[in-house]
Amino acid sequence: MIDLSAVITCWKADKNRRNLWLPVILGCGIGAYFLLPFEPNKWITLWVIEIMIALALLLRRRIRLLYMLGCAFIFVLGFAIIQLKSIYLDSLSRPLPLEEAVYFKGVISGIDTNYKGKLRFTFDEVEDFDGNFYAGKYRITPRGDASNVKIGQCIEMIGTFMPPSSEALVGGYQFDRKSYFDGLKGNGYAESRFFPAECPQHSAHFWRSHIAEIRQNIVARINRVLPPAQAAVAAAIIAGDKSAVSVKLYDQYRNSGLAHFLAISGLHMSMLSGLMFFLVRLILAFIPWISLRFDTRKIAAVFALGLAFVYLLISGLAVPAQRAFVMIAVVLLGVLTNRRAISMNSVALAAFIILLISPEVLISASFQMSFAAVVGLIAFYEKYSAAIHNYFLGGNRWWQGLKLYIMGILVTDFIASISTLPFAIYHFNMVALYTTLGNLLSGPVIGFVIMPCVLLALLLMPFGASAFLLKAAGFGIGLVNQITAAVSSLPYAGLHLPSFPFVGFLLIIFGGLWLTIWQCRWRIWGSGLIAVGFLSLLFVRTPDIIVGDKLKAIAFKNSQRELEIVPSRGGSFIKQVWRSRYPVSAKPAVLKAHPEFLQDGDIVTIGAQQFNIKDIIGFSAYRHGNDYIIRTIRDDIGNRLWNKNN
Repeated sequence: MIDLSAVITCWKADKNRRNLWLPVILGCGIGAYFLLPFEPNKWITLWVIEIMIALALLLRRRIRLLYMLGCAFIFVLGFAIIQLKSIYLDSLSRPLPLEEAVYFKGVISGIDTNYKGKLRFTFDEVEDFDGNFYAGKYRITPRGDASNVKIGQCIEMIGTFMPPSSEALVGGYQFDRKSYFDGLKGNGYAESRFFPAECPQHSAHFWRSHIAEIRQNIVARINRVLPPAQAAVAAAIIAGDKSAVSVKLYDQYRNSGLAHFLAISGLHMSMLSGLMFFLVRLILAFIPWISLRFDTRKIAAVFALGLAFVYLLISGLAVPAQRAFVMIAVVLLGVLTNRRAISMNSVALAAFIILLISPEVLISASFQMSFAAVVGLIAFYEKYSAAIHNYFLGGNRWWQGLKLYIMGILVTDFIASISTLPFAIYHFNMVALYTTLGNLLSGPVIGFVIMPCVLLALLLMPFGASAFLLKAAGFGIGLVNQITAAVSSLPYAGLHLPSFPFVGFLLIIFGGLWLTIWQCRWRIWGSGLIAVGFLSLLFVRTPDIIVGDKLKAIAFKNSQRELEIVPSRGGSFIKQVWRSRYPVSAKPAVLKAHPEFLQDGDIVTIGAQQFNIKDIIGFSAYRHGNDYIIRTIRDDIGNRLWNKNN
């Protein structure tokens, strides 16, 4: 039985922690929108908001009821802002004709590579032969040598665009949903060579193109100075460009637990801002006229905040970088106003601001893992920082400092790894077992060699004097590359696991939030939810049959619970997604050996069930007695604005 008096006591004791739930409530409203199998009526949402405003006027003198209504309003606000953004994106102009060759021209806004490593151009807006403009992003793989092409250049060509990829398997990643909120209208390939052209200048795209051009110049500078493997990592941590990171190198970082180093996050921004703060104060300390008349902490805070903002722009505005910038801004503004920033409150503020500006990031792995790691670390140090401080008091200062550094890396890495473990399993189906070893070995190199050199290189790059510092940073990156290669080669370095069922995943998330937000004894209830969520792994089943869109790929489960894929032309992307989700046998499947699966043109028969393959995107079949239970991708994703054309 639950002791009601103890619950009331904890509710009162954690009074100052209640507001930390506000971004969670906002996120629940956003998540509710994505969970619907159909597109909600916008007028109903508007009516609900109007009713809540009327209730607020009626209850304006009932503070407790008004507080509850405010929480409900934040939920509806989250639902409304993501719905409004979806409607806005749907209202943009129609895309270029898809699945047919068309003439177009436009200004290149980005250059990267696709999953096959081929160069790819991105346009923010294109124009057809008749001068009609089409809003949205378009990506195309060009023909011919494109090594001299630069961001901001206007080109024309003939190409064929396809709609964004749909979900590749039931319960998998919805690529079309991400493309929709990224503004991507189509991916394509060139039917002709590209030629220089003249495009009208649009001021709305000027700054984005200018920043993208700066990023491209930084990457080009890095590539001229460093060898390929070092340059690829340097471009990732400085400019947020991971296109040159090879699959082998990325797997090394992922299996050694250092994949976070390749994604610009709080690690990079906090290090650079902290180093900038220290560097400015050190320089000002040698200028008595300034140090004796002004508060150098505030001067250093302004420079550190400016560097953080510039780094945010050149890094590509990634979600972890946004979160880190907001938190660092809160801390530095606290320095400027002589106020102390409360860490968990700064995390909540960062989450609230990011969800208001970009509500769609809630369902991204980067947002979830970034905040999970930070919230877990802050909650741990809130409870145990005093005990850790007392443990390291006294004794030999040099030895205590070394011990504190080593223990800090071990404890911090362990807490961050545990906090992000469920998200790594759910999104990527793998766990890095030696992440602590990888971080312990690479931590000193990153903190004392790479990031200081990166900071000084960025400061000197406008003056053309960054080569030596880039080479020094590259030396450190080379050491980290060797560390990741050694750690990832250890037995079971990257352990493959099935994804959690969605309900189990939600239980872990809310259990973790309950455990980290509250500070009273009832926080332990969150551990129960987390345990139940992990137990849901026992109920995960590998499908007995998986079929991709338009029969591009077919796989059957063998006696070892591995998938055997039927050899076929095409469907390479779908097969790649299957391999990342389930264990796949090296032995190919033979379609004739599976009489339970019959195909006659567009009609597919599995057991006693028959359907037209044109009516579905793909499906998974689970054996149930003598028949099968069919789960289609359409049933999984519903009918929403981002998949209505699939």
